[in-house]
Amino acid sequence: MNNTQNPTTHVSLLLLTKNEQENIIKNFEWLAKCPGINEIVVVDDNSQDKTIELLKNFETSTRKVKIFSRGLDNNFSLQRQFGVDNTTNDYIFWIDADEQPDDNIIGLLNNIDTNQYNHSFKRQDIFLKRELLHGETAHQSFLRLFNKNFGNFRGLVHETWDSSKPIFQTNFTINHYSHSNLKEFFSKINFYSDIRAKELYTLGKKAKITDLVFYPLGKFIYDYLILLGFLDGTPGIIFALGMSFQSFLSRAKLWHLSQKPSIT
Repeated sequence: MNNTQNPTTHVSLLLLTKNEQENIIKNFEWLAKCPGINEIVVVDDNSQDKTIELLKNFETSTRKVKIFSRGLDNNFSLQRQFGVDNTTNDYIFWIDADEQPDDNIIGLLNNIDTNQYNHSFKRQDIFLKRELLHGETAHQSFLRLFNKNFGNFRGLVHETWDSSKPIFQTNFTINHYSHSNLKEFFSKINFYSDIRAKELYTLGKKAKITDLVFYPLGKFIYDYLILLGFLDGTPGIIFALGMSFQSFLSRAKLWHLSQKPSIT
């Protein structure tokens, strides 16, 4: 009889961190229920708070914590790939510090099906402490559990695992506790628009005046009206306007990057 599930197959948890002490305190109680993870590989972007100290507390007699200090340099794929290259297990589960897997995912991590190389999970955004049930984030799925021997990370930002093997889509959920306050939200918008502008510039893209007007406008209409973001009330319009503004900033910064320096 062929047993497709192998309880002796362990999983490495991959984390990218930068000043995540609050999220680490709030979001990692689930680890106590997950003996399937026997290794945590952390790639830390020069945290100045207690991130490293808190992560070291996750080490036990059956779980190793490996921490690497490495500047991000605006490339999330290289950062994640560095982490993958320093894992000892074939199976990697990656999340961000502001995310939590549900009990179904924890069960899967404790009993890996080695016939499935890639597992994709739904993600539920909790924005400003409220679930977003509509808009662009409402029905997203992400490949978060994979066999590292069959792929690699791609993309400067919002990186994805690109695999040569099929993806098994589950109905399991990762809860994403994004942006508990507006300061954090707009700080992230500024940060990600920097990276996106540099990515577009590297690809040889140009930003025209019409792009600065119609891309953000189209983004808002699509997110708020077509995808029914208005049904999420005030958090819905704040999110839709924020994503529209990020689209504007990305193209405004792209335009700025393409300008020749002035001669003084």
